Amino acid sequence: MFFINSIFWLWLFFVPTGIFSFLGFLLYEKNNNNLPYSIILAIAGFILGIIFAEYVRKNYGLDNFFGRISATPDIEDRNILDDKTKTDEKSAN
Repeated sequence: MFFINSIFWLWLFFVPTGIFSFLGFLLYEKNNNNLPYSIILAIAGFILGIIFAEYVRKNYGLDNFFGRISATPDIEDRNILDDKTKTDEKSAN
C-alpha cells in the first residue's frame, strides 16, 4: 500500500509542479531575461505541489481521492449480463 500511495502522492505533486514549470519555460522562451521569474514559478509550483498532495493525503486519503476521480457512476448500477440478454432477445425477434 505504501508503494501505491507513493505513486498517488507523486502524481498529485507533479500536476502543479509541471503546470508552473511549463509556464516558466514559456516565459523564459519569450525572453531570456525572464530566467529569475521562470525559476520563481518553478519553485512556486514545487511548493504548491507539496501542499496540494499533503492536503489531499491528510483530508481525503490518496486512494479515496483517486478512486472517486476514476469512478464511473453512470454505469455502476447497470448489469452487463442483463443488457446482453435483452440485446440477444431483440436480435432474435
